[in-house]
Amino acid sequence: MKMLASPWVLALLGGVMSIVTTVALLVPAVSGIAPPARVHEAQIELPPRLWSFKTEAMDSLFKELAVEREKLATEQKNALAQQTQTAAEAAELEKKRLEIKALRDEINQRVVEIEVQEVKNLKTLAQTYSVMNPGAAVAILREMDENSAVKILAMMKVDRVGPILGEMAKSGDRPGEETMARRAARISDKLRLLKTAPKGTS
Repeated sequence: MKMLASPWVLALLGGVMSIVTTVALLVPAVSGIAPPARVHEAQIELPPRLWSFKTEAMDSLFKELAVEREKLATEQKNALAQQTQTAAEAAELEKKRLEIKALRDEINQRVVEIEVQEVKNLKTLAQTYSVMNPGAAVAILREMDENSAVKILAMMKVDRVGPILGEMAKSGDRPGEETMARRAARISDKLRLLKTAPKGTS
């Protein structure tokens, strides 16, 4: 143990270990055994990037997609044009419908129709107005609903209706109301268009 503690012994052991290590490293080189070589990073071939390739199939697919996209855009444009045309036609039809309705309402206002159940009472009223002088009859008729006046006059003889309408056209007008002459003209028109008027008696 004292020998191992000597510095000379330790120095000798260190030298021996150095020699052994050197020999161990030199022996494989002398014997022809080469240490494993490091593979250079540049020699490693990486797999090719898929997106860097353009094949004929992909070109064909792109062309088909472009054609389909153009076809879809054309169809959408045509559909929009058709929708616009349909909306315009619908608006025109609605306009015509409203015009026809307005015309029908106007005709209904102008055309008076005597119902069967009214005939008896109308004949009685017609006889009453027929014996009045035209001025008195006009004074009552001007306060009456216009269509009712038309029905009563329709049940009277023509020779009694004429003087009443003449008196109505000459009678005084009230402020803010239409002229009696205009009302007489409208009553005459309604008498002309009267529907299913029974033969009048007085």
